[in-house]
Amino acid sequence: MHLHDSAEKLAKRVHLLDPAADLQLVREIVELHEAKCTRCQEDRLSCTVRPSCKDRNFLNALIEVGINPSVDLDFCYSQHLNQLRRFVLEGKGRQMFDRRVPIRDLLSSFKFSSIRQFTTQMTKRWRRHARIRHGDLLLIGGDDILFHFDFSRGIVEVNPWDVEVRDYVLFDQYVRLLSSLYGIEAESFDATLNWWILSINLGPTGGPIADEVLAHEVVSEFEAVHKTADEDSVVLQAEVVLREESRSIRVGAIRTLFALLANSGG
Repeated sequence: MHLHDSAEKLAKRVHLLDPAADLQLVREIVELHEAKCTRCQEDRLSCTVRPSCKDRNFLNALIEVGINPSVDLDFCYSQHLNQLRRFVLEGKGRQMFDRRVPIRDLLSSFKFSSIRQFTTQMTKRWRRHARIRHGDLLLIGGDDILFHFDFSRGIVEVNPWDVEVRDYVLFDQYVRLLSSLYGIEAESFDATLNWWILSINLGPTGGPIADEVLAHEVVSEFEAVHKTADEDSVVLQAEVVLREESRSIRVGAIRTLFALLANSGG
C-alpha cells in the first residue's frame, strides 16, 4: 500500500504541535492504518458489515484532504459507495452523516452523467426539495438528506451534520436552503463580521412553537436564542458568535432548529 504518501496532506490539518512533530505523528498513525486496512480488506465480510475503523472514518479523512482512495482502499471504497447508494437511492441501511465522496464518483455510482441530471432525477424522488448555488458551492436538500457540493475541491459531503460553519456566506446559504426546504419564513444578517443573527417569523400564533424550541437542548449550540412578539407576529432569533478558540455553529444545529419548527407546524 502507498498510504504513507498521504501523511503530508493529513498533517497539514492537524495543528497540534509544530509542523515537523505533527508530520511525524501522522506518519506513525498512517503506518498503523496501512496494516489495519490491509487486514480489514482481506476479510471482506467484516469490511462490508463491520469495518475496522468506525463508520469508515479513516477513508472519510483521506477523501476530505483530497486523496483518491480507489487505489489502496479499493474494496473498502466500493462498499462506501454502495452504502451511500443504498441509503440515498433506496432508503436502506442505517442513517449516514458527514460522508465525503468525490463528485465524479458519486455521479458515476448513482449512474448520473452530470449535476443537472442528478438534480432533475433526485427531485422526482423527494416530496420536498430546495437548491442554493453560490460560486463554487451548491447545496441541495431533499426530504431529510442534504448534499454539499464543493466544486473547487471536487468533493460532495452527503448529509453534513457535524461540519462547522465559519463563514457568514455559507451560514446564509444554509438558512436560505432550509427556509425553502421546510417552507419557513427566515432570514439572516451579519451584525458584525463574527456576529450573525438568524430571524424566523412564526406568525401571530407562533408563541407556543417558540417556547418549545427554547426548551430544546439545541439552543445551547447558539450564542443566544430568544423570541419577540407584537400584534402581528412572533419572531424567533438565534445568534451565532464566531470565536477563534471555540467551535462554530454546526450544520446539524441549524438543521435541528428548522426541523423542530417544521415538525411543530411552524
